[in-house]
Amino acid sequence: MDGMTIVWIVVAVVVVIFLIALIAGAVKKSKERRIEHDRQEAYEHEQQARAAAAHAEKQQAAADEVDARSRKAQAIADEKAAEARRLAAGANERREAAEHARADSDDHQTHANTVNPDADRTPTDDDGRTSENRRREDVRTPHAASWGAATAPDEQVMAGATDEQPIERKSAEPELPQSDREARHAARRR
Repeated sequence: MDGMTIVWIVVAVVVVIFLIALIAGAVKKSKERRIEHDRQEAYEHEQQARAAAAHAEKQQAAADEVDARSRKAQAIADEKAAEARRLAAGANERREAAEHARADSDDHQTHANTVNPDADRTPTDDDGRTSENRRREDVRTPHAASWGAATAPDEQVMAGATDEQPIERKSAEPELPQSDREARHAARRR
């Protein structure tokens, strides 16, 4: 091997080393760019994730608020329904008590008429009602007693639908006795 060949081999080796260094530098720079791009992309995704999490938190808070309002409205509706059931039950109890009191009154009046020799004999119809009882039933409205506006003169007006006591009806005119016997009793009391 002569001297020129060795020089060309050394030059070739230097050029190959230079090319390898150049390629390695380009690969390294490309890798750094890719890493920086990935970092930037990751940062953007983190920002989007934070914004989405904040939005999701606001949405969850709004949903919780709507849910709480819904539960509150449902509780109020349940309370109103329970009150309505209680009032209806109270009205039914009062209606039954009124019917029972009317029946007792009619029984006592019938018994008094049968026992009293001076009582007017009031004719009854097929179902045993006297004309006076029929008149009272005809003028009674379905809900008059529960609203404080009775139409029959001898009904007791109820002040409310549940726990109140009957309102005392005070008339400006004195009550007139129904029969001669009652007139005698009224005269004795005076």
